[in-house]
Amino acid sequence: MPLHFDANRVQKVKDDFLAADDLTKTLNPELLKSWQRSRAAIGVPANIRDVPRVDGDLLDAHLLDMFQAPLTRVSDDLDGTGMGLLLADSQGRILQRWSHDHSALDHLDRLGTVRGAILAEDVVGTNGVGTVAATGKSVQISGVEHFADFYSGAVCTGSPVRHPVTGKLLAVVTLSSKISDRSVLLRPLINAVTMQLEQQVLDVERPVARVIFNSFLEASRSHTGPVVAFGPQGLVMQSQKAGRLTVADINLMQQHCMDEGRTGQFTLELSTGTVELRVSSLEDGAGSIAVLEREHRATTTSIGPARPQLVGRSPEWLTVAHQVARHRELRKPLVIAGENGSGKASLALGLPFRAGTAMTQRIVTDAAERHVLGSRKWLQRLAERLAASAPVVIRGIETLDPHTIDGVKSLLESGSGRGPVLLTLSADDRSEAETLSARLGVSMIWVPPLRERSSDLAALWRVIADQLAPGAGLELRADALDVLTAYQWPGNLTALRGLIEQLTLSGKRGGVQAADLPASMQGARVLSMIERVELEAIRKALAEADGNRSKAAEILGLSRATVYRKMKAYRLTA
Repeated sequence: MPLHFDANRVQKVKDDFLAADDLTKTLNPELLKSWQRSRAAIGVPANIRDVPRVDGDLLDAHLLDMFQAPLTRVSDDLDGTGMGLLLADSQGRILQRWSHDHSALDHLDRLGTVRGAILAEDVVGTNGVGTVAATGKSVQISGVEHFADFYSGAVCTGSPVRHPVTGKLLAVVTLSSKISDRSVLLRPLINAVTMQLEQQVLDVERPVARVIFNSFLEASRSHTGPVVAFGPQGLVMQSQKAGRLTVADINLMQQHCMDEGRTGQFTLELSTGTVELRVSSLEDGAGSIAVLEREHRATTTSIGPARPQLVGRSPEWLTVAHQVARHRELRKPLVIAGENGSGKASLALGLPFRAGTAMTQRIVTDAAERHVLGSRKWLQRLAERLAASAPVVIRGIETLDPHTIDGVKSLLESGSGRGPVLLTLSADDRSEAETLSARLGVSMIWVPPLRERSSDLAALWRVIADQLAPGAGLELRADALDVLTAYQWPGNLTALRGLIEQLTLSGKRGGVQAADLPASMQGARVLSMIERVELEAIRKALAEADGNRSKAAEILGLSRATVYRKMKAYRLTA
């Protein structure tokens, strides 16, 4: 339902509708039907005095367990937008809410939108949860479009989650916030979230995934602490108590389960403190169940350095990391392509790439060595590594000549039963990378550049600053983060590391403000919270449309001219 409307006109139409039998045709007919259903069930809006609740024991814990992990990742990406994320069952009862913003939580509290709240349309009238449950359609209800008067300051954008096979309505996922003139672009954003949840259902429905899902539910019932399950092809499930774990925590646990033989008890340093992790391996490669049995918050005893881990929780980065993990699990060759410094080698390894370490020397084959060894000897060394069962990363294949590329293709086609093979390729243009990948006959994924995952900047800064200048306290201030978020980042992570190195060499200590940054960075325009959400929605629509701007405009419900104008303003390319 369109956001751009005259609130006074809508209020008058609503009042006329409630007072008369003749239905006006000046508004969306679906909205009028919802008002009609609400009036038939409730009477007048004044009859709605509060939002009823049910006890948490009556809510569907299995549904929340299934969707906890993906919605936690989505919530992390919404940090700073002022929005709250809601999951409700098919009856409109809130199973859980997520937000990192105090203002968003206060907004939800004022509306009575808490766990257990009943937002069914026949209970509180037209709203972005109950109306979705009643119609099975995506809606956006803004301000006075709500039936209840106390929702008049809110905009709620909801979408149904259906079983991908049976089509049955499983849940409703909703974004709720204060009214903004840019909220129209939240519909494609919430639809993208719905697609993620339906994919999660499909993953769980696979026979081998059903084994781990049942084991996960059993472990969640029998243990009082957080429980996380790691299934085949990157499937992750986490209990409600594990909801406070960060994406970095989950990635570290997953890597630990794989590296330690997937069984036994271990000590880990997570964001919540030092924990005891008990890992149980399931039969037939169904996955692992990880239980946090004991937690020591605010511990002062160090157990040694934490295991290096990939940093990033933006949807773009997580999607690529998930795809790489699936190819690694299935032992299928994959080309990981992207701009220079975008993190391709780290994705291939599954942890930060450090040139010259024993691990990288054992796993990584650098294509540039061909210029020293010659193609014949380089290919012989590659063949020896491919014959082993260990993973192999071939770094920088864009430096290989056509003859050597053909030799690599031959080696990949002739092998079987070996470890995963991941090839990294640096390119400025995606089509260029696709051409080389097609010549190899290998699938390709494109790694988003840093400017397209700016929500990861703060976490990346902390990790790199701690590595380069431990004890210097190079904490990024809000004004500096705004400048870095607006910067285009030629050079990507390499440029970020170079910036921090430059500050370190200059003797900088303590908080880093915008004035401490190079003048070339300070000229970038700083985006508002809603502009960042708008930019994200346009990026997602372009990705869904494979770069077709006209199709992206249809997905967004905007004119082509508007999409072109906004792409130019945000310096987006298809």
